[in-house]
Amino acid sequence: MSKKKLKEKLEYLPVSSGVYLMKNFVGKIIYVGKAKILKNRIRSYFSGTPTDEKTAELISKIEDFDYILTKTEGQALELESNLIKKYRPKYNIALKDDKRYPFIKVSTNENFPRIFVTRKLAKDKAKYFGPYTDAKSVRKTLKLMEWIFPLRTCKRKILENGKKHERACINHQLGKCAAPCIGNISEENYRDIVRNAMRFLKGRNQEILDEMQKKMNIFSDKMQFEKAAELRDKIKNIQKINNSKNLFFMDQKNRDIIGIYKEDKHAAVSVLKILSGKLLNKEIYELENVEGRDIFQLMGAFIKQYYSAKLDNLPYSIFLQIEPEDFYSLNKWLHNSLYIPKRGEKKILSIIAKENAFNFVEEQKLKYLRKSNRTIFPIIELKDKLNLKKLPRKMICVDISTIQGTDTVSSLVFFENGKPQKKNYRHFIMKNVIGQDDFASMQETFSRYFAKIDQYEKPDLIVVDGGKGQLNAANKILKKSKISEIEIISLAKKMEEIFIPHRTESIILPKSSSALRVLIKIRDEAHRFAITFHRKKRASRTLISELDNISGIGDSVKFALLNEFGSVQNIRNANIVKLMRVKGIGEKTAKHILNKINLK
Repeated sequence: MSKKKLKEKLEYLPVSSGVYLMKNFVGKIIYVGKAKILKNRIRSYFSGTPTDEKTAELISKIEDFDYILTKTEGQALELESNLIKKYRPKYNIALKDDKRYPFIKVSTNENFPRIFVTRKLAKDKAKYFGPYTDAKSVRKTLKLMEWIFPLRTCKRKILENGKKHERACINHQLGKCAAPCIGNISEENYRDIVRNAMRFLKGRNQEILDEMQKKMNIFSDKMQFEKAAELRDKIKNIQKINNSKNLFFMDQKNRDIIGIYKEDKHAAVSVLKILSGKLLNKEIYELENVEGRDIFQLMGAFIKQYYSAKLDNLPYSIFLQIEPEDFYSLNKWLHNSLYIPKRGEKKILSIIAKENAFNFVEEQKLKYLRKSNRTIFPIIELKDKLNLKKLPRKMICVDISTIQGTDTVSSLVFFENGKPQKKNYRHFIMKNVIGQDDFASMQETFSRYFAKIDQYEKPDLIVVDGGKGQLNAANKILKKSKISEIEIISLAKKMEEIFIPHRTESIILPKSSSALRVLIKIRDEAHRFAITFHRKKRASRTLISELDNISGIGDSVKFALLNEFGSVQNIRNANIVKLMRVKGIGEKTAKHILNKINLK
């Protein structure tokens, strides 16, 4: 938009409350805000100096704007929250991925409502409770409720015009469903159960207890003792729930306690739910786009988005850890339910809420650190434990394998920072080696590999599969070549011993060692890569082995056997103990293989 058109648009702004939408050069909404007086608020973006870097960046991106008028500032707050959820603008603080949280849905739009967990909010006149941040807790609550409020959870269609199904499902037999599908309960009585279930979810337990107590007395007076006993058991279950939680407020009203914590790019809000005077639930929400925003702005943004869908079911009071930005407008919008406790039990609860938010942020930071560093830490440990000259960021492992004394191939895998880099994997079919000669095969592999790679692919460490003998052989090859500066180690299968040149004793790392796990991973990956290559090669040439006629063993076991023993004849000459050293072969399988192969 040209400066002239923008100036004209600013002149005709209304002196009214509403919501404004800032747009970039392609018309995309990048910020949504609300204002008591739109004219003053929008003009402030185009005059004066921005108060912070985030606002300065936003202003530099604004090319156009639009606005929606509202009758009251409260309506503007609600509309702002809904538009943020709809468009998720780049520069607005937002609840992170709030659609993932589950709700409890009561399908009051049906004649016989169902109760179940859902993650989808629909405009279908049903009642939704939540969102809940702990899905396990939600399902546990529903399992508890089904014995007290036997509502249907299935999608079975309730027949009309007096028609009904012949039999109910097992839930009815267990006492967890009133079975309206077989006409076992009238719609009016079923609706009473629905009403009580929804009161329970709102924390209005005492109302339910009082009502049930009266009905129980009536049944008892009429000598309907079975019905009275059924209500008595439900009353006990509800009382048990009440007694299992600490009582914080004697008036048994619902309250929310909100705490917030921010550090760098991470911010979270914790909501402690006090239902009927008891702490029954905790919700945690992560916030997005928090850089450059203080906790007062974050708290204000959270309150708007969190309560915009709860205006019909607000708690009696909402205690806040701090006073949010735009406190008075928010308080008016929420019917003066906001409080900032200064002392006493309410203050303690707000501190607890903040601690929950703090713990969540710390967990997120640790999760990020673990994710970004989980591969580099083992590499550092490997250098320290083996006393290597440099950090082994790039490692290769070679697997030499021969099937039935012919078709010798080598497979080379490449790891960088503990992660496989498959684009750098290599296969070599031996050209100059006759028969089974691992030493010559290794020599040819190194010669061909190092002749082709560039400086970037040059490894810091070579891992050899085997013990001291295999290491010495490979080390001799390196010394004769021009790559003797690259360090080399070997990993023996039996005890996962590590051998390094010029040292008699092996190094044994604990099984919990992350460095050992990386070495095992690269060794096993070299085996897997070799087996895959052999499988393809074997399939293309329809190579037939005497092992193919042995039932009960798969290709991976066959290739592992041939890789270990070199030929079928060597397998025939082995004993059960030697066969059991091959991965995937137990005593029973070893006996089966020897019995079959010696019959040939």
